[in-house]
Amino acid sequence: LMISGMVKSTKVSGFLNLRQGLQTGSWDGTLVFVMGGGMLVSMASYQFVRGYALFDNRRALSCPLTQKKTTGKFGIPTNKIIDANLVLGSAIFGLGWGIGGLCPGPAIANAVYGYPNVLYRWWPSFFVGSFIAQKLKDFLASRGS
Repeated sequence: LMISGMVKSTKVSGFLNLRQGLQTGSWDGTLVFVMGGGMLVSMASYQFVRGYALFDNRRALSCPLTQKKTTGKFGIPTNKIIDANLVLGSAIFGLGWGIGGLCPGPAIANAVYGYPNVLYRWWPSFFVGSFIAQKLKDFLASRGS
């Protein structure tokens, strides 16, 4: 994240501001390459997880190396249903990411480096938003059961 400059909120806003960026020629598309790189690493990593490899891999792992083989397992999502909760949660995360200019990864890096705006504004907002989301999730679950 540091090498790509994605810890700078100006990089994120430069990517998200399509209209002005394309009109003035200042649009910053480097985030596309960072996301693509992350996707490639993820796709390559799945080749070492038993049951998820595209190619036959006799050395595939049944659990992470840091866990016991008898009790450990990979935490791979299996839900393939796109429902309202997924869409709404993704939209809220994206809005927060766009408004704040940082996703949690760069925010952790910036907090470690001691950036005051991240420590005193972004992180408290993140925790309040997480608390509200959990309360809303609990409320909706209690109404549905």
